[in-house]
Amino acid sequence: MADRPARGVKRRRLTFAQHRLRFIQRQINERPRLREWLMRLRWGGSDRDVVLFQRVFRINALRENGYFRASKLAAANSLLRDETLVLQRVSMLLGPGTTFVDVGANIGIFSSVIADAMRLFDNFRVVAFEASPDTFARLIVNAERFGFEAVNVALADRPGELDFISGAVSGVATARAHAGKAHIPSREFRVAARRLDSFGLTGRLVIKIDVEGMELAVLEGARALFGAGRIAAVYLDEFGDKPAVLDFLTGYGFDLIAPPRLTPYNGRSRSLFAVRRGDIPGTS
Repeated sequence: MADRPARGVKRRRLTFAQHRLRFIQRQINERPRLREWLMRLRWGGSDRDVVLFQRVFRINALRENGYFRASKLAAANSLLRDETLVLQRVSMLLGPGTTFVDVGANIGIFSSVIADAMRLFDNFRVVAFEASPDTFARLIVNAERFGFEAVNVALADRPGELDFISGAVSGVATARAHAGKAHIPSREFRVAARRLDSFGLTGRLVIKIDVEGMELAVLEGARALFGAGRIAAVYLDEFGDKPAVLDFLTGYGFDLIAPPRLTPYNGRSRSLFAVRRGDIPGTS
């Protein structure tokens, strides 16, 4: 007789995906010769170059099949292709007494992952800023789940109110002055704006900025923090006003680095890592 669960113990129902994974494990993964034959039939067995974490790796499509399939997924997905590397780069700058500031947080992917550092470092905080009230409604749920702070405000160079416009997806919301073809004219909203240096942020600051063309205004609104030497690093994703942004950061003594390989920034990388080496843990 087959074993039955003890009385009073509720049997956990498996999802279709879990049943599928179990089938693959039992019928394919645990039968290596069959697995090898199927993979060779589908993918071949040659050495190939693939891109992972914005690096070109030599792999074998059969022997490193997991990496091969991952490269296919990453090529079609910006989260896997680009943002995993951003998380790694930003995490290099974390430490005790640091506040990670997520400007343009969207639903809080970066903040949620980096919030784990609160278990490792004393006096570590994560503060996420998101302008769109609609997106913020989901951000605040994630903030409560993962233990970081969330603020529904637009960061700018002066306090007041700003007219924003959104599009088909939440990631393109920006001030109306920066609207483009990806935006829907009827989807406008007004949001309170404040300077970043008007908040009571503590400790050394590591800042990630992804604000669809408003990067210079965010930096201008943090001048008091820059002037006080409070900011250790800034990560900018695909930023506008490039000459002015670069002049601003170099004026405060930041080294400009291209994130993919941590080489000197030469203007070709769409993103930018600006660091003050004396403020990086382990350097002086």
